[in-house]
Amino acid sequence: MEREKISRAYTIAGVVLLLFCVLNLVIENLVYVNSRKVYDRNITSVQYLTDMNMHLADINDNVLLLVAGTDQNNGNDIQNKIDTSFAELLQTEEAYKALGGQSGIEQRRYQQASLSIAAYQKKINEVRGVLTASDNETACSIYEQELSPLQVCASEMLTATMEIGTKDADANVHRSSIMHGISQAVLILLAIVGVAGLIYAGKKAVAASDEIVRKGEELEEASERLDRSRQKMEDAAMMNILTGMYNRYALEERLAELIGTGQFNIAIFDLDCFKAVNDTYGFEIGDAYLSGVAERLQMQYGESAEMYNLYGGEFCLLFDEEVTDMQAQTLAEQIRKSFSGAVDAEGVAIACTASASMWHVLPNENLSVHELLMKLSNALHAAKRDGGDRLYYIT
Repeated sequence: MEREKISRAYTIAGVVLLLFCVLNLVIENLVYVNSRKVYDRNITSVQYLTDMNMHLADINDNVLLLVAGTDQNNGNDIQNKIDTSFAELLQTEEAYKALGGQSGIEQRRYQQASLSIAAYQKKINEVRGVLTASDNETACSIYEQELSPLQVCASEMLTATMEIGTKDADANVHRSSIMHGISQAVLILLAIVGVAGLIYAGKKAVAASDEIVRKGEELEEASERLDRSRQKMEDAAMMNILTGMYNRYALEERLAELIGTGQFNIAIFDLDCFKAVNDTYGFEIGDAYLSGVAERLQMQYGESAEMYNLYGGEFCLLFDEEVTDMQAQTLAEQIRKSFSGAVDAEGVAIACTASASMWHVLPNENLSVHELLMKLSNALHAAKRDGGDRLYYIT
């Protein structure tokens, strides 16, 4: 009779353990399948976005050929290539949309990229006739002022979309790892309290667990590859290639972290005659001059502030916490005056004055990143309207 009770108890314990093991295996399998789907979708999504960026690059190359000037037949062939690249880009967009599974923020960022692509295509259609009919100087000016910014913006938005998608995939992998850890803990606990008669079932569960661990390692390796890819894309999206400084997109992310968490000093500087430098000497000399200004800024003041090249001759400095308000004001005036120093740009000595605006932002400031930058921009424009070569403080 006692043996029958023990037998029933072991049988019940075995069934319960078996059910828990089966449930554990089902959960881990679902976790793996879901993680694999997320990973595959993310890889496909990144590939689609990369293909779009490649199409944009091809279009930009062909636009540059139009700017360089061609005969009528070659010009028609180049324009056909541009149209073909846009058609392929739109097909890739449709495939990306059909893929689905994107988060809300990824969809919003992609919508911005899509609008930028549409604006770029529209502008090309508007000026393509002018590009082929104009002289090289006019065509270059149209490209630099109207086409290139739209192409760069669309490419940066696509890169930012890839970054967001990668972050979402990392979050899903993290959640899957937690679920995997929980299911492993349950399995180990049941194995500890099991009886000798359930060794076989325990071995089967361990074998299944080893397989899941191996799959988990594969996912971890894939996640590391995605991290490296994301870092490269993030660096490309946030850096100004010419000056080697972070750009406006990086500044906005940094300000979003700072606003409301503490006080800080921020200043924006803009070269008063940078457009005249480009108009007088050409963009190559202008780029060399801008690069020299950025190098001098980093060398002289890089230890006191984070530096950003927003666009063209406009720079932003976020002063370090160790720099007091008085020191920041003194440094800002020194920096503004230092812009007047001549820079050797391809053998041409160029000097420009600079206008600036500065703000000591307090923790209780109730404002957005856009509002903060708008106030600084308005003060900067006021300094320029009043003759330039001056610094205005926001109070």
